[in-house]
Amino acid sequence: MYHVRFLKVPYSKCLQHSQKSDSSKRSSTKLYSGKPVTARKPNDGLKSSSASPCRISFVVTLTTDLGESFFYGNATLSVNLIARRQSSSKAIDVTRTNVQWKTGMRALPIDLEVSVRQIDRIMKNGRMDVRFYVHVAPSTDNKYQNGNDICAHTTGDPLPALLPVTSMGFWFSGSEKPCALKDTIQHAIKYDGANYRYVVRDIPIGTTTLKLLEETGESIARHLWDSGILLCNFLMASKQNNDVFMRQLTGSSKQMNVLELGSGCGTVGLTLSKVFRQSHIVLTDLESARNVCERNIALNCTRSGSGANGQIEFSIFNWDSSKNTAEENAKVFDAKWDLVIASDCTYNVDSFDMLTDVLLRVVSQRTKLLLVHKERHGSEARVFDLLKEKNKLQSQWRQQLEPASARSTADILVRMGSMNQ
Repeated sequence: MYHVRFLKVPYSKCLQHSQKSDSSKRSSTKLYSGKPVTARKPNDGLKSSSASPCRISFVVTLTTDLGESFFYGNATLSVNLIARRQSSSKAIDVTRTNVQWKTGMRALPIDLEVSVRQIDRIMKNGRMDVRFYVHVAPSTDNKYQNGNDICAHTTGDPLPALLPVTSMGFWFSGSEKPCALKDTIQHAIKYDGANYRYVVRDIPIGTTTLKLLEETGESIARHLWDSGILLCNFLMASKQNNDVFMRQLTGSSKQMNVLELGSGCGTVGLTLSKVFRQSHIVLTDLESARNVCERNIALNCTRSGSGANGQIEFSIFNWDSSKNTAEENAKVFDAKWDLVIASDCTYNVDSFDMLTDVLLRVVSQRTKLLLVHKERHGSEARVFDLLKEKNKLQSQWRQQLEPASARSTADILVRMGSMNQ
């Protein structure tokens, strides 16, 4: 799959300044540049007496999940500016347009124009708290060729060849220093806190949808990966069909203790909480992934605390256990796990020894180990050789995940002799 990504999140290039001023409504926030400024709250009025356009600018790219290659082909992208009032869940379609991604592109600058008067009308002349969102998705007119075919997962429903993206909500307000010579005021768009760093993905998982936050920066841990998305759909379909894969994975257990290593945004862990509803699920990753993972748990799961219906939680854990606190190590090493999952954790050869050492410490006779990986290079097979050499773990079940073009494979590994072959 290819992912639509923001290289620059939406910001405003041109906005009429409002002469209204109310110092009691000023607050501190951060803009796209990350620079703290003095800004007004969302109900600031805009100068609706002018029909001058507000130009909302941003830059997108189309890349693979790890960002190692760009979409090489032509594609039509549908770009939509929508608004939602805080008092209503109904979306208002503000403006929509199509743009063209052409073969050889690495980035695509996009400008949306909407009149200040229209924005002010939606905001009821500043009386309504309104958030605006930019949504970029593949147009239904696309006919992908040359290996960029529409992806299909195991339920038969299509996954888009280009994964759509939505900006976090922003609002419009006036500026402290209107430009005297030009009709241009920078930083007229405001974000809540550090939300400019994130985007929203709606990921179809079987018959449901996960709403996931993802970081716009270069971090690996806070992005979505193809293998995780494909695994989630595979697990959901396997659960619904109660097929051989699911029976091998769970055995007779209904309440399982589940550990995920390298959870990132939490895509797989959140799906596990829907597949194994009565289980205790612990998602682990570095401190840098905590914020996005915990926010995604809050967005998608109401059972983050203890209870009869299971629980899901995030815990900091470094594969180099010497860098963890005693409590962090105990959380992982002292528990008895029925299922341990690591999805797309084999891209870095330098981490193989640490990863396999951790896996072998958390795997017991009762544990199923599910490794999911996208084959980016041949050296990834070394992980399985190490597991077999160190503690005689072998693959009991191997499943190629769809689509085949994503080169994603799921392996269940067990201790030799612990189960009937």
